[in-house]
Amino acid sequence: MRVSFSQNQKNDPEVRSGVKIPYSPGKRKTSKLLWWSILAIVFTPLIVLLLNIFIDWIFVSSPGIISMDSFAITAPENGYVKEVYAKKGSDVDKGFVAMKLVREPSPELTDQIALMKAERDSLNLTLNTPAASPRNSTGLIEQNIEFYRKEAATVRRLMEQGAATRAELNLAESNLRSAMAERELILSAKADDSAERNTRSRLDYYNRGIEYLEGLTGSSVDVVIKKAGRIQSIEAFPGQSVNAGDDLIWIADPRTAKVIVYVAPENFEKIKLGSEVKVVFPGNLRGVKAIVEEMPTTSQSTPGGLGSRMLVSPRSVRVYLTLKESLPEERIVDGLPVKVEWGLRSFF
Repeated sequence: MRVSFSQNQKNDPEVRSGVKIPYSPGKRKTSKLLWWSILAIVFTPLIVLLLNIFIDWIFVSSPGIISMDSFAITAPENGYVKEVYAKKGSDVDKGFVAMKLVREPSPELTDQIALMKAERDSLNLTLNTPAASPRNSTGLIEQNIEFYRKEAATVRRLMEQGAATRAELNLAESNLRSAMAERELILSAKADDSAERNTRSRLDYYNRGIEYLEGLTGSSVDVVIKKAGRIQSIEAFPGQSVNAGDDLIWIADPRTAKVIVYVAPENFEKIKLGSEVKVVFPGNLRGVKAIVEEMPTTSQSTPGGLGSRMLVSPRSVRVYLTLKESLPEERIVDGLPVKVEWGLRSFF
């Protein structure tokens, strides 16, 4: 086999086996452009990463959150939720009726009604049996007095919370006075008093008491907002049973909005009382101004998921900032992540 090499073909890339093949200069430019585009796509994330690390090193920043004071509205009594008028995220004023609860009869109330009905039936039997003498025992009367005293105290507490009216309190106190008057009537009854008149008086007392207690079963209680604010969450839904003291609604006060920032220990020197910083919101480079409210006293683990920095210290110092400018309405969100810019890093 003979192998020969042609110097002309080696020196002229446009000649193949003695045939001239013209290459278009435009095609070479397109290939170069595609090649540089591929390089740009591949190395752009790395460049952005290095740029962010460089910026975070030159400019000191810390992750933080927006925080608001919040409080819970609790169930005043045992019962179940009949209706919910509040809506999550809405602003409500003091006195707004957020829910309606329906009372569930307690075992104590059920037993009290049963005892009073038994006593009423006994008195009816006495009226139909003239030969028998009426009983003058005050045991049940004393029990009624104690029950009405507790009921009056409960209604008074509900009225202070805005969940009961003055009329309901007056009715509860009126029943307490009637029970005490009935006890005095029995204790002061004279021998010459008419037995039938005394029995009918007691019978009327028990009928009124039973009617009042049965009215408590299934009566409704309004859950009233005690302080204006924004509804954060609704913890109960229609038909849900609740016990006294259970959380029904959480309300936050937008006027108390502040910034809690978690500063890395190496940036502690930036924390100075009264110093001004910039609070930047996600997707918003303008930000608002804030000042250091008080010097920090607590170090803790840095909450996960905060900030956009690549390197976040596992430990941080918690700092409270007071806003010098009003927050945009759409940014007043409890727990909203923010970034606090402290300025240039000091290298000396």
